[in-house]
Amino acid sequence: MPMTPNRIAAGLAALVFAVVGAWGLTASLDPALDPIAGALLASTLGTNVVLAAVHLALAILLALGGIRGESLARPLNVGVGAFLLVLGLFGLFVAGTPANVFALNGAANVLHFAASSALLATGLGAPRLDRVGPQG
Repeated sequence: MPMTPNRIAAGLAALVFAVVGAWGLTASLDPALDPIAGALLASTLGTNVVLAAVHLALAILLALGGIRGESLARPLNVGVGAFLLVLGLFGLFVAGTPANVFALNGAANVLHFAASSALLATGLGAPRLDRVGPQG
């Protein structure tokens, strides 16, 4: 099975979200923390148990896409990218309000927008395997 841009993007994004999700879950399980306010990773990235669980679920989905092949990686990249775009937009409006159930802050929004851009660009823009002509 050839490595394609979509499989690579899914794998890299899965790795990033697995690390951030596991780190966020570990940091958020401190009983002294307010569950809504959450924790800061690297003194910057806002997270809580809910957001960490979302990141871990996204990591699992993206890893499955990267492993199973292009036919699953492409739609997962587009779907997860669209979800992250909506999450980033949501974070712009709820940061600092009681509606912020994900403990989103500016750094978390940047992460979500960056990952969304990369996944959407790859999922929508990378050439399809069935449309690539013969080499040479």
